Amino acid sequence: MVTISPPVPVKVVDLKNFARLSLALTEGSQILWKMSHSGKTILALFTAYMYWNGDIPIFSFVEVDPPTKPFLAYKSDSVKGEEVLFASDVEDVKFKYASFVELKSTPPAFLKSLDNEYPDPPQPLMAEVENLHSIIRILLPLSIREGTLFPLWHFKRGGKHVLGTCVPFEHYYEADALPVFFYMKLDNPPGGAFVKYQASRPKGEELSFTDNTADAKYFYTKVVSVEDMPIFKP
Repeated sequence: MVTISPPVPVKVVDLKNFARLSLALTEGSQILWKMSHSGKTILALFTAYMYWNGDIPIFSFVEVDPPTKPFLAYKSDSVKGEEVLFASDVEDVKFKYASFVELKSTPPAFLKSLDNEYPDPPQPLMAEVENLHSIIRILLPLSIREGTLFPLWHFKRGGKHVLGTCVPFEHYYEADALPVFFYMKLDNPPGGAFVKYQASRPKGEELSFTDNTADAKYFYTKVVSVEDMPIFKP
């Protein structure tokens, strides 16, 4: 039998942040895991970062009241900002949808992850930046060139609010990638669910927080609030 190491758990603070992580600014639908743990219902998104030698598996999850419908629906471009709901169908084209894989029993590796039993991940290169503009200047060309949009993770550490993203730079000496965590520290939480950004004449750079993505002139990055980020080790 192959021993399966537990993925790195990242607990998202609420369903809206989880839906934003899973569905905001993405193409197509998503598959989410639905499982039970310690009498609670868990929704999880299983992803990975290219990370030193190989990939690091990230198990983002949220505790929810048991949904009675098979889809999670989300949109972020209405006048009300974000809308999140459970749905019985995928007919309303204004929404993006994620479907649930409902597990009868939770795999042991996932159970260990939810119990905070997982291998201590190696530290990425930590890069504290001067301002949020610097992080967005990294994410914008990556999204254009590779079609990849990394989330901005938000969490508290040492009395400060940390806002940052982990970006892998491929083929670093003998490593598959050099993972770099670009971050900044704030006294207060971010002012919205997204950062919107534009660089144009004659105004130059425009950057602000917002709760919707309706204005197509801007580049958007999603902010996802989590209880902690285990790979962040400044």
